[in-house]
Amino acid sequence: MKQVDLSGKWQQGKKTITVNVPVMLFEENGTHIAYIPVLDISGYGKDEKEAHESLQVSLCEYFSYTVNKDTLFQDLKAHGWTIRKKTKPFIAPEITDLINKNEYLHDIVNTRPYRMDRMDVAMPQYADC
Repeated sequence: MKQVDLSGKWQQGKKTITVNVPVMLFEENGTHIAYIPVLDISGYGKDEKEAHESLQVSLCEYFSYTVNKDTLFQDLKAHGWTIRKKTKPFIAPEITDLINKNEYLHDIVNTRPYRMDRMDVAMPQYADC
């Protein structure tokens, strides 16, 4: 499986690394959706701004839950990510690799008008991952 190497920016003292992920923006039944295929997380709203705000809440909930349950790295790997201990510890799969595995993404790409954007996401980082 071909993967995209995401560059990261360390934030000292916070134990996070910031990765830049693709975000798909589209409308569904008059509702704006912001969707991160490499995490399979979305947010929605009456406009793009509200959809992005909702996406931030979804990301916060995702990280809070997976970190508290100690399942973050397991979940990322299940979504096709590669996790390494040293340089560039998070490597996401390409969207093209996910299209045939993710029915929702497949539907978006093949039946809806959408546009791609990118977004920085602060990923929790552990030394013993």
